[in-house]
Amino acid sequence: MSLVSRPPDAPSAARLLAPALVLVALLGVGCGRVAPSYEPATLTVRSTPAGAVILIDGQQTGQVTPFTFTGVSAEAHQVSVTLAEWHADPEVIPVDLRPLDDVAVDFALFQTGVQVTSEPAGARILVDGTDSGKVTPATVAGLQSGTVHISLELDTWLCVPASVAVDVVDGSVAEVTPQQLQLRSRRTVMLESFGNVNCGTCAQAAGNLLSLCARDGYGPGRALFVEYSVSWPNPTDPMYLANPTENAERYTFYWVMATPLLLIDGVAQPDALDPVGPVAAVAGRWDVDPGFLVDVDASPAGGAAVPVTVSLTPLRNVDLTGCSLYVALYEDLVTYATPPGTNGQSEFHHVFRDRVDAPPALGALVAGTPATFDVTLNRGAADPANVTVIAFVQRTADKTVLQAGSTAATVKFHRP
Repeated sequence: MSLVSRPPDAPSAARLLAPALVLVALLGVGCGRVAPSYEPATLTVRSTPAGAVILIDGQQTGQVTPFTFTGVSAEAHQVSVTLAEWHADPEVIPVDLRPLDDVAVDFALFQTGVQVTSEPAGARILVDGTDSGKVTPATVAGLQSGTVHISLELDTWLCVPASVAVDVVDGSVAEVTPQQLQLRSRRTVMLESFGNVNCGTCAQAAGNLLSLCARDGYGPGRALFVEYSVSWPNPTDPMYLANPTENAERYTFYWVMATPLLLIDGVAQPDALDPVGPVAAVAGRWDVDPGFLVDVDASPAGGAAVPVTVSLTPLRNVDLTGCSLYVALYEDLVTYATPPGTNGQSEFHHVFRDRVDAPPALGALVAGTPATFDVTLNRGAADPANVTVIAFVQRTADKTVLQAGSTAATVKFHRP
């Protein structure tokens, strides 16, 4: 709403002066007629939001709201404001200033457009497939009323769904929330570490790994990690003994000769104790588009046997011949009242518990046609609220992990 306001009426110098002028005229004091005197007025112009350019009688004043003009001629004026991508209704407010008036004019500004937010922020906003020049969070204003399709673009991320239809109403701003348009990582990087409770530096390596995945932007949709245990130097490592066969299969697969060892997408890192190098290595893997997504659904609360469904969704034709689908379960947090080994570590994260016995062999995937796999894992006595199921596609020849996913990821592929 746009308003014109002035203080309550009070005796002004102009009103007190008027009778005196009449008296002078009647008494004929002075020579000839005396021209009436009109004192200037004061005009304050405000707007919500502020910062609008002020025009009086169609001329720019060089000032922006809020601003108070003094010495304004006591007569009728047309006041308007302008602010990029905003408009006022009404566009012009007439004011009829009297001598010594003190009047305030308030403009309520409106937009016609769409406000878009995203998680993470910084995504380019597209309207009907065209870059708006704005990045989230932002309002794309100046749109015509009607239906538009909003989508997002962010390097190494995918927009899920690809777009949403939004009804734009004249004079109002529609809203697109992170729940309507979600961003998911184009690639989820797989980190695997190997240690033992008697490995003196393994606790430090585990802490570095936990810190890496806790970094902003490195959550479970971007980077997964699982910790395996080897049988040396302590063959009674309780994490190893919980599943010695599959722990051994994994460290034999990589020919692990010393611990701690960290692999990123199947590639051994030069220094498992380096807190910086792996951060950059993970980010570098996001730049490589695997061309397909991995989604994992599981029901650990139903019993020790956990049914799992893994979906591979190809975004383009992808040949996965020579690759296998590994599906595993880890316990999020395992704690001991006293350290079970000599390295002082009593808290362990993402501890490997079970893996599908025969990883399915993969082949060619056709764009837009998901491949689904149903398997069963064993969580044993682990709290169902304390387990995560992961899946990753690994090429046997060079041990490269191409893509991964887990039940911890919050954004799933959108199926219309």
